[in-house]
Amino acid sequence: MTAHSAIYPYLTFANTKEALAYYQTVFDAQNIVRLPVTAAAAQAMQVPSGVDFSQLTMHAAFTILGEWLYAADNFEQNQHLTNSTRLLLDIDSDDAQKSATAQALYDRLMREPTIKIDMPLADQGWGAKLGMFTDKYQIQWMLQLRSWSQPNPGA
Repeated sequence: MTAHSAIYPYLTFANTKEALAYYQTVFDAQNIVRLPVTAAAAQAMQVPSGVDFSQLTMHAAFTILGEWLYAADNFEQNQHLTNSTRLLLDIDSDDAQKSATAQALYDRLMREPTIKIDMPLADQGWGAKLGMFTDKYQIQWMLQLRSWSQPNPGA
């Protein structure tokens, strides 16, 4: 038996249902799964009565460029939960299809009014292309295209 472990980004939004639609439209998010809050969970989380908890998200999962991300609504109402989030999408540039898909995504994002390009996608001194951008939720993204056959400078 092989044991596996991984770290997955778990994002928090005021309205995850809306965020999922945004990522599907703007980032071409796929494999979207959304679990609304049940009546029992709403009671346990002390969601005020009169709130349509079917519109609230207990848990969601989706992929961007084949990488899984998770999300849920901000039930704690802590507005600082996403302020320091930065995500790296590390793409193997030796895989022509993945590399082309990542480049196409970046090209679309450059024209998207809700995206702020912080650093254009360009060659870097360590043998990779890297670009950085911020989405409308103030989540900072880094897109890196590098050959996975070469040593990872961050490992």
